Parts: sequence; C-alpha cells; structure tokens
Amino acid sequence: MKSNTIAAIATPMTNSGIGIIRISGDEALDIIEKVFKPKKKDKKIKDVKTYTAHYGHVYDESTLLDECIVLVMKGPHSYTAEDVVEINCHGGVVVMKKVLEAVFKAGATPAEPGEFTKRAFLNGRIDLSEAEAVMDLIQSKNEFAMSTSLKQLEGALGKKITEIRKQIIHSVAFIESALDDPEHYSVDGFSDELKDQVEVIINQLNEFLENADNGRILKEGIRTVNRALFEAASENPDLLGTGSTLVAATIKGNVLCGKYW
Repeated sequence: MKSNTIAAIATPMTNSGIGIIRISGDEALDIIEKVFKPKKKDKKIKDVKTYTAHYGHVYDESTLLDECIVLVMKGPHSYTAEDVVEINCHGGVVVMKKVLEAVFKAGATPAEPGEFTKRAFLNGRIDLSEAEAVMDLIQSKNEFAMSTSLKQLEGALGKKITEIRKQIIHSVAFIESALDDPEHYSVDGFSDELKDQVEVIINQLNEFLENADNGRILKEGIRTVNRALFEAASENPDLLGTGSTLVAATIKGNVLCGKYW
C-alpha cells in the first residue's frame, strides 16, 4: 500500500551550502528514526518537543551519508498540519539525492509538485487564496508583488470572501426560516434590505476583479514596444547593434526594463 508520508528536496537542485529534504505525514517521525542518528545516542526523535533542532548524522542503512541538523515540527502546528521533519544537510546535488533515496527506502513516497501546499489546503491550514499566494510569493518580481502576496498569504483576501459568504448565508437562512415559519419570521420590507445588500456585495466582488487585473499588471508587468524605433530598426539594419535604440520595454512596478538593439 502506498504510504501517505511524502518527501522531496525543498531547496534548488544545485550545489550550495545547505540542502533541505522535507518529510510530511503520519510516518514522518518513524522514517526519520530509521535514517537519522542523533549525536546523543539515547535521544529518540519521536519523543522530542515540536519546533526543535537536533544534530547528528544521516545514514542509508549502515552507510554514512552526511552530518546534518534535523528540524521537527509536529502536527497540527506545521506547514502541512501533519508531522513534518526537515533534514538540513550539505547542499551538494549528489548528497541531497542520496539522502532522499534513503528516506524513500525508509518508507516515504515522492511528493508531487506542490503537494506540501496541497496538503496544507486539504488539511484546512490555509484556504485556496492563501495556497495561490504561496506560488505568487515565490515568483515575485518586484516589491509590490511580494507585499501583495504576503497580505494574501496572511488571509487578507480570504477574510473578505468569508465575510461576504457569511452575509449571503445569513440572508438565505432568514428567507428559508420565514418560509417555514411565517408566524415568527416576517419578510416585510426585507426585499429592499436584501436588494441593498446584494448591490453592496456585487460592488465588492467587482472591486476584487478590478484589483486582480491591476495587481496582475503590476506583478507581471506590461510589455511595450516603441513602434517608430522598431520600424526604423527593421528598415535600417545598420541601427542594430549600436546599443542606442530602445526597441522593447517591460514596466514592472516602478521599474522600466528595456531591450536595446
């Protein structure tokens, strides 16, 4: 049967000072016990407190792979709301691959792209807008994009949507109650109140959509082309390569990135 505990290299696959292998799932602590030997021989990783770091060595059965520091984050107070363990080893590509292979041998299965964030969403730790913000934050190309993504990741958009949803549910529940029990619930004058409420909600949603388009432009930028210079350069190849003709530019935030021909 496929294990519900996943693992993957969480840092870029390039040689660097530090590499991180992340493990998440019900068997994360059992798996780390099989591959990690703490410096203190009597220490049991399953018994340590959450949000603690432990120095030792990682093994593939009896073969020493690397010295490392293991971080333990027990669920539900972790990124995925599951038991999470991160092995901080040296960041060589071969080292990271070997450590990951050892983790797979110990019972973990390969994580699919984005699966850690997917589990955070499915386990209720983040909502859909916050899950989307994770990738937006990673791919931020300017300070505005980073700031916007952080606000969304903290639940700014989700809280507004939740409040609108509560208003709609309350109104629907009131109407249903009035239909089921007209003696105790009166809808006299409620139609006008409901109309005003719907108009406010529609305006809020339209504002969200407008801000989304504006935010996309500021995050991704606008590709612009100086048509006159482009046509001149096309008709006169001698202009190419002079380094003086701005042909295309991208506006990102308040930064203008240009391409010169």
